[in-house]
Amino acid sequence: MKIKETELYEPIKKLLESHNLTVKGEVKNCDIAALLDDELWIVEMKLSLSMTLLCQAVRRLSLSPYVFVAVPRPKRSNNKNFKTAQAILKNLGLGLITVALDSPTKFAEIIFYPQADSIKTRKNPKKSAALRKEIEGRTGDTPGGSTRRTIMTAYRERCIKIACFLAQHEVLSPKQLKQMGCEEDAGNILRSNNYGWFSKISLGKYSLSAAGRLYLAENSENVIVAEYSKFPKNS
Repeated sequence: MKIKETELYEPIKKLLESHNLTVKGEVKNCDIAALLDDELWIVEMKLSLSMTLLCQAVRRLSLSPYVFVAVPRPKRSNNKNFKTAQAILKNLGLGLITVALDSPTKFAEIIFYPQADSIKTRKNPKKSAALRKEIEGRTGDTPGGSTRRTIMTAYRERCIKIACFLAQHEVLSPKQLKQMGCEEDAGNILRSNNYGWFSKISLGKYSLSAAGRLYLAENSENVIVAEYSKFPKNS
């Protein structure tokens, strides 16, 4: 049976969480991004060690010195090509994680850590900060390596939260939404209406549009929709 890239995600997530990191998949073009206090870890996944994978990982060094590549573990421990690839990774300052997809337990293992501090790279603190903010803003998760799947970004989650509250209360103002626990940008989200979920009833008053009601109905089992739908109607 053909292996999918998404199969690498859960073992890696479990491994990183065992190191007390907060782990999210598909964050601003990174397969996996994770936080440990102020440390930002990035993991790029592929089913084989390729030039594409190396290029992706090297680009991530502008965001953090803790960048790993992750691939399925080789069938033979003495694989010469794999050993050569390890040497290249070390020279680039990248770390390596392998995933034992051929094992019943499907576990991930850190083979070696990044050494990017010794490599001169152009830092991008603005993008690095945006990546951290996105991780911290997400409650839900999207498996790393996902394609043709809607990514649950922090922004989309805030929109869903507002939509659920509107579904419960029918008409609300940005001020009321913030009093109920929505973020400071609730008004901007309603005015932008990027997903077409909201309708302006009058000055400063909004309700849920037909598109918004349809989205909530079709995604009622989504963990984020289900969570915000639990909020009491008189909260």
